[in-house]
Amino acid sequence: MRIFVAVDLEEEIIKKITSLIEKFGTGGFGINFVKPENLHFTVKFLGEVEEGRLEEIKEKIEEAVKNIKKFEIEIKGVGFFGSEKFIRVLWIGLEKGKEQMIDLIDRVNKSLDYIRKDEFRPSPHLTFGRVVSGKNREKLLEVLKKSEKTDFGKMIVKEIKLKQSVLGKGGPTYSDLAVFKLGD
Repeated sequence: MRIFVAVDLEEEIIKKITSLIEKFGTGGFGINFVKPENLHFTVKFLGEVEEGRLEEIKEKIEEAVKNIKKFEIEIKGVGFFGSEKFIRVLWIGLEKGKEQMIDLIDRVNKSLDYIRKDEFRPSPHLTFGRVVSGKNREKLLEVLKKSEKTDFGKMIVKEIKLKQSVLGKGGPTYSDLAVFKLGD
C-alpha cells in the first residue's frame, strides 16, 4: 500500500485555495491541479509499504509526535519549483509556524528514515498543481507574480494523519489510516 503522513487543511483555507486554482485554471497553462479534497502539507512520503508494517509505523509516528504541542500556521505565498523556463510544480507556502512545521517534519522523518530516507532539508509547502506543458509560460509567470503574496489564512495544527493513496484514472484518492493528536 502507498502511504504518507500529512497535515490536512481547514475547510475555509481549502475554499481560498480552490479560488486560486480557478484563477490559474482559466489561463490555459496545461496544469494538473490537486483536487480540493486532496490538498495537504506532506510531512513524510513513505511510498509502497507492506500492510503488515502499519502498526509499527503508527507506533513510530506516535512516539515522534508525543512531545509536540499544537501550533498555529499562516498559509501564505505562492511559488514554483523548477525554473522560469521550465516550471514544474506550483506551491503555497507557510509564513508563521514554519519552524514548528520543520520540527514536526524532522521528527517524523527521523523516526521513519529506515523505511524511506529523505535527503533534503524540509521546506514546508503545499503542492496545488503540476505543470504538464509549457503553454502560455509568460502569462503563467505573470499570474504567479501577482499571486506570490496571497494570504490563505491561519489554522491550528492539532493533528497529523497517516494516509493511504490509491492511484486511479481520475488522480489519487486518499483515505485516513490513523490520526495522531498533538499536545496542548
